[in-house]
Amino acid sequence: MKCSDDLAEETLERIFERLNEPVIPMGSIRRWLDRFAEEDRDTALLLLNNIEYHSQPRIRRETRRLHQKLSDRLAESHFDVEQFKNVDFSREFTCKSGDVVSYIYRKSNLIPSVDFKTFDLLTRETSEDPEGFGNRALVILDDYIGTGSQFIFQFIGLSDEDVRVVNSYKKTYLVCYVIHEKALKNFHLLEDGKIEEIIRIEDELFPDIDLSKEADCFRRTLRSLDWKKLELVYLEEEKPLLSPDNMALDDEKKNRLDHFLRRYGHEGYSGTSYLLGHHTFFFGAPNSLPEILWPLFKRVEDLSIYPEKPGGIVEVITGYNIDDEN
Repeated sequence: MKCSDDLAEETLERIFERLNEPVIPMGSIRRWLDRFAEEDRDTALLLLNNIEYHSQPRIRRETRRLHQKLSDRLAESHFDVEQFKNVDFSREFTCKSGDVVSYIYRKSNLIPSVDFKTFDLLTRETSEDPEGFGNRALVILDDYIGTGSQFIFQFIGLSDEDVRVVNSYKKTYLVCYVIHEKALKNFHLLEDGKIEEIIRIEDELFPDIDLSKEADCFRRTLRSLDWKKLELVYLEEEKPLLSPDNMALDDEKKNRLDHFLRRYGHEGYSGTSYLLGHHTFFFGAPNSLPEILWPLFKRVEDLSIYPEKPGGIVEVITGYNIDDEN
């Protein structure tokens, strides 16, 4: 009988290991640490220990919390939160994690898939019935918003059709788990009608990209959207890792991390890693994460939606993976 019990326990252990295969194995973490000089590895561990990792179980818990928060906001504006009869969820968001998040969101919250629509479908439906959406809400889901640039300049800024779709709704909710303080400031500028300032900021952030060719288009589209009808819903506002507002680190540790990141940084394209974000997800890393962490968290940099690539970039899509490096 004891032998049978031991065999059952061994089988159970194997099943547990198979069902819980680590997304980032210990070997990958050790390979990442080996990239740094021995005297810097304590600081590398300090950096890693201050990264908020949104695992699949954590994301599912957070998704339910996020849904409750969104439902409260929808109810405040008298939308149906029982059957969502006057609410449309977008099931994708160009070049973002919105399609993954949408899938997790509807499964975690038991929302019928028919409530989730592609933007192609929304474009067609709002075109065929221009007056039929004025009492409806549109929900656009995302995981993380760093500066808001992709939504502001690639989604809205380059598409009169997307502006028309969003303006068709009584209210639009841009929903995410985490939003960086930089994005919040940018959306406040748009709500205040400071279009020229937001274009200037974007131009300064990406000096390698010539925005002058699209500037008139940006002015037209950004001014034509009613930003006061767009509401942000999120669980956490992110402060930069080295911000004075980050109370998890004292000044000595922030100085160590600052020196470490400068030492191992490099010239050239590094996304928005200057934001010093510290949230990452089991399905991928935002480019606001310090660049030296991209290979460990398997960042995929997709520049396919941009009309022009940053200087020095050849590939349209690049995968960073510590396990593929020599």
